[in-house]
Amino acid sequence: MHAPDIDLSAHASKLRVLNEIRRRGRVARVDIARATALSRPTVTALTAELIEDGLVVETGGEPDAAPSQRGRPPVLLGLNPDAHYVFGVKIAPHRVAVSIANFVGEVIASHAITVRAGHRSAREVAGLVAAGIEETARISGLPVARAAGVGIGLPGFIDNETGICRWSPVFAEADVDFRAMMEGLVGGPVEIDNDANMVALAEKWFGLGREASDFVVVTMEHGVGMGLVIDDKLHRGAMRFGSEFGHTKIRPDGALCRCGQRGCVEAYVADYALVRDASVFMATGDISDPIEVQRAVDELVAAARAGDEIALALYRRAGEMLGRGV
Repeated sequence: MHAPDIDLSAHASKLRVLNEIRRRGRVARVDIARATALSRPTVTALTAELIEDGLVVETGGEPDAAPSQRGRPPVLLGLNPDAHYVFGVKIAPHRVAVSIANFVGEVIASHAITVRAGHRSAREVAGLVAAGIEETARISGLPVARAAGVGIGLPGFIDNETGICRWSPVFAEADVDFRAMMEGLVGGPVEIDNDANMVALAEKWFGLGREASDFVVVTMEHGVGMGLVIDDKLHRGAMRFGSEFGHTKIRPDGALCRCGQRGCVEAYVADYALVRDASVFMATGDISDPIEVQRAVDELVAAARAGDEIALALYRRAGEMLGRGV
């Protein structure tokens, strides 16, 4: 059977219009045409399709908007918040956090589970994530089956294209087909990516990055991550791990990183590195336990804010190493 032809050009134009509406929040058709270089009749036709699809709604005119030729403010378009919702999951060594967001990126429900996820089997972690999703669905009254999908961010070398986690500090094993594993548990589409990449995408779609075509996001917690946007696109590199800033080497034969190599930025800046260095003057507990590390970090932050010179010195050194890496 011959598959029906898809007008890829029309599809791409429709996506451009949708992205412009998302980027601007509320925008008139004439401004969409100006920004996308599409003709006004084309924009009118495409926005009509998006409204019919339930993705876009007319929101009325701004009181101070420039009047149209007929003397009335232009009708503005915006994304329909209720068009879709998704589950978002952040996996960290000490916590699994689940949120539900609507089509404009607003969080409408959230739930977090304190766990010791570091170096557990992928199936154990997948079970914890599935339980967190189910609990969040119960709290919100929004069933998982009605969601457009699930997005999961986790630290490590994540191949978004294949859904395979090549390495992560939360898994005991390498080369885990975590996307397929989670799809089997939730019964719907799942996307996985490096957590810093997801932060960069969130900033590009709904945050400070909407007006910037090139920017960098650096995250610092149990690890150090980077999301890099170039020409309005997330940069992944030839091997799809292009922004693994935390494992950039800044000191040959330096401190041991949890990836097994030495001299990484993360080995001087991440939470576990700070706690390791702080263990010489404070009781930090078992630094292989992510919950103990989090407790120790909270104490270290409190000490620094109180003016403790040793704690401040640790953070100054971490800041210097981070600056060298950047």
